[in-house]
Amino acid sequence: MIIDMNKYCTLDNASVGMKQAIADAVSGDIISFEKNEYHFYKDYSEHRPYHMTNTDSFRNPEKYFAVLAENKQNITIDGNGSTFVIHGDICAFSLVKCKNITLKNFTIRYNSPTNFEMTVKEKKGLSVKYSIPENTSFYVKNNSIYFFEQSPFTKKNYYEFKNKPKSYCNVLHNGDDVYRTQISPFRTAVKIKRRSQTEVNISYIIPPQLKVGDTITMSNNWNRSSCGLFFWECSDIVSENITVNYMHGFGWLSQMCENLTFNKINFKPADGYKVSSFADCIHVCGCKGYVNINECFFTHPHDDGINIHGAFLRLKELVDDNTAVFEFVHKQQGGYSAFFEGDKVKLYSRKNLQELDGVYTVKSSVDDINNKIVKIIFEEKLPKMENRLFVCENVTYNPRVKISNCTFRAIPTRGILCTTDKESEICNNKFIALKMPDIYISCDCRDWYESGPCKNMKIHNNSFSQKNPVVLEPLCMFKPVSDVHENIEIYDNENGEN
Repeated sequence: MIIDMNKYCTLDNASVGMKQAIADAVSGDIISFEKNEYHFYKDYSEHRPYHMTNTDSFRNPEKYFAVLAENKQNITIDGNGSTFVIHGDICAFSLVKCKNITLKNFTIRYNSPTNFEMTVKEKKGLSVKYSIPENTSFYVKNNSIYFFEQSPFTKKNYYEFKNKPKSYCNVLHNGDDVYRTQISPFRTAVKIKRRSQTEVNISYIIPPQLKVGDTITMSNNWNRSSCGLFFWECSDIVSENITVNYMHGFGWLSQMCENLTFNKINFKPADGYKVSSFADCIHVCGCKGYVNINECFFTHPHDDGINIHGAFLRLKELVDDNTAVFEFVHKQQGGYSAFFEGDKVKLYSRKNLQELDGVYTVKSSVDDINNKIVKIIFEEKLPKMENRLFVCENVTYNPRVKISNCTFRAIPTRGILCTTDKESEICNNKFIALKMPDIYISCDCRDWYESGPCKNMKIHNNSFSQKNPVVLEPLCMFKPVSDVHENIEIYDNENGEN
């Protein structure tokens, strides 16, 4: 049956109608939009205490969703070319514990993106005039700029961000020349004056080293409150023909899912803006089955194009011969179940990332979400791990990966990060104007704890932006004493000159 969204919602506030349409949808239904622009507001959005990896989820446990589907099967959501405009610092789209869902034919655009952009319009002596995108609300107070977005219903702010003189995560944009920088529009500022709804003038002791036309983009990166789109414990999800103008908080995150297809997804900023995502574009953590990404376009995110990885948990306690307690380490990890009965687990030394003998089967597990730990009982007897310097990886949740026919353009960090021990292929892609490695293969039990060893990967027929485009860099306590990654074939690629 086709569910006609014209009968459920209005264009100027589609939030409540969308909630009801999803509640009414049953297996086989198509939720269909007439091509138009639909607005979704934080005031009317669903909210849940869900945790999202790679965000500051424990500081922000309550998440808000413009569109949320839970426990649905065999449903299609077809935008038919519509644009979904998101108002507020919320997740635009989320699927939780869903199966066989197709999302297609729509654009995600935020009314007021939470990366804040300032473009140099004019320089005179110690003074610089900046323009700010039209839909970005701001005010000047006590010689500071406050960026915000206000609810049209309550007149209260959805969020407010005060400028900082320093930021470790600013990005400079000038055409395809995009890179991270320590330059700030506010360092050594002595006077900030608002000139109009879209312009400010800043006087300095020492003006920043910016040219006319340069845009500095800033984010509240120390507090990633959410992600932009979210799939959690879902299977057989197809996303196709979707344009993403912006995503708040992190990126498009898939967590503990199975069988994901991204086809013809285009990440590109809306007119008048420079940034397509608060951080990464597509981020996949702890997924199994396959991840296929084909004919997608990635440009101007604030961080990586694609990042696919698992999670290393650090050994905390050996309880008995078959039982151990492990912990999520990084402050942006944890908050979800990472092990299920029957899953296969491998153990690695934190000193050198060498794999211990054996594969261990999860008999049962008990999560302590708030303390970011899990107690696992294994079918097999565990090896001796006397110094506790070990991590584990759920290798059941390592996917087969294929990334093909995609374009990565003007990205300040990496194009692709990918670590999986299953067969993977990166082919027929174009990398243009990247500032860090086009492809980065890590395996990290030191900093981000993003696992694991990469095996059986083919990288071929790509057009790279750099002379040395592929970097293998395992991270552990000491330099690895032997190779961590295995059977990586790199052939028939065209390297650039950067």
